Amino acid sequence: MTLALLFCFYLPARNVAAAAPEAANNDAPRRGALYRISDGRHTLHLFGTIHVGAPDFYPLESRIMRAIDQASTLALELDPQNAGALQAAVARHGLYPDGRRYEQELAPELARRTTAALRRYQLPAERLQNFRPWMLATALTVQEYASGGYKPELAVDSYLAGAVRAHGGKVIELESAERQMSVFSRLDAAQQAQFLGDTLDELDDADLARKLDELVGAWRRADSGGFAQALREMDDDKSFASRFTRHALLDERNPGLADGIAALLAGQDKAVAAIGILHLVGPGSVPELLQRKGLQVEQLY
Repeated sequence: MTLALLFCFYLPARNVAAAAPEAANNDAPRRGALYRISDGRHTLHLFGTIHVGAPDFYPLESRIMRAIDQASTLALELDPQNAGALQAAVARHGLYPDGRRYEQELAPELARRTTAALRRYQLPAERLQNFRPWMLATALTVQEYASGGYKPELAVDSYLAGAVRAHGGKVIELESAERQMSVFSRLDAAQQAQFLGDTLDELDDADLARKLDELVGAWRRADSGGFAQALREMDDDKSFASRFTRHALLDERNPGLADGIAALLAGQDKAVAAIGILHLVGPGSVPELLQRKGLQVEQLY
């Protein structure tokens, strides 16, 4: 289930602009998921995001926006404005060196399917020739969301970062671009090709649009049950891409995210952390790991 990628893995977007701050709106619907974490001295709000967005996502519900207004620090997986680090990590882990091209590296049928998909999504195949298979897969996934009206430049992370910076707050990273992108470098050539092939299979699914709308709809409605169902479907999906997304991009990263959030809570009051919503649901989730550390964890919605 590679559609779930953008609920747990931050991808760089070009021309990310800071969001214009908006006043808290008591009538705005709940989005994502919101937790309050406390160690008895300090309190932190933890928000579940999606790494793309649409204009009608905003403004966000009043409790998260009030928390942002009061926060001196916002912790994200990655800072959208740290473009240099993102570009360096993509170049190191996402591109073939020495002018190698995917049409030369992939089996002929997979290369043909990839080129056809790039054309279908109006992505310039010639300019993406040196993308590694996993990077091609993520580019196609992002473009599928964009075709449904969900743009990386409108990502919730960017919106929150713009809002906190507007009142002089700072943004810190819980991870690094190098850490995130290096996860894919563990895949050998055959595994990367399988990841790409599985992604192409999903993009060819006749029910793709419905599945995408259900995933985004769960975030729009703050439907934690919908994301729990998405995780169950991911576990039932035995494709390589789905297993890799579940174990490498969720299970293996959750402890580090929980450690970073716990350290932020110990050091200051009224901070906000915002991470992909799939990190907040299921066994071994970040809220569960924080609770295991002895912290008080309350789900507000």
